[in-house]
Amino acid sequence: MHTAPHARLKLLGRTLAAAALVAGASSAAGAEELVGWQHPAVHVAYGRDPSHDINKYEVGINFNTPIQYGNPQGWLFRLQAEVNLAGWDTRSGTNQQNLFEFGISPILRVEKRGGYFVPFAEASVGLRVLSHAGTSDEHRMGSAFQFSDMLGVGVGFGKNAATEVGFRFQHISNAGIKEPNPGSNFYTGYIRHRF
Repeated sequence: MHTAPHARLKLLGRTLAAAALVAGASSAAGAEELVGWQHPAVHVAYGRDPSHDINKYEVGINFNTPIQYGNPQGWLFRLQAEVNLAGWDTRSGTNQQNLFEFGISPILRVEKRGGYFVPFAEASVGLRVLSHAGTSDEHRMGSAFQFSDMLGVGVGFGKNAATEVGFRFQHISNAGIKEPNPGSNFYTGYIRHRF
């Protein structure tokens, strides 16, 4: 009965694997040069909120801002900016309703540079606007304006570590501005390539 979601997941997995192979094969700038608005990174992501049975499909653009501190060949702290667009696919509830999410986030990130693999950790508090305030009668969210709290880990690899894979835990809610405020918790995997 759930053939379509499994087929979508397989297609997404194959697409991510192909993107990783292509992305890992090319990048001309040095790691310390992949900073600023002229080197955007594009990511695709799949997230899941198991408590409300929602799948999230996301695309985003990420920038390494010029604000950074540390050693470009060692421990490096940096500020990133990210914009994303996502679709929420509601899988249960009465009067199911899919929605779109638009978001913007500053991201604080620490990474260990100097090798072929670049592990990193990231955290953010961002803003989200939803196309409507609910995915079902059982999951009403009070307002379309939401906040996004995120913690993540990942690793960069390939030439200049321009390709990254990561995992994020993301909590989206309106911080009690308007009730009801059940929130959504997404467990998200992504792949990104910086140009």
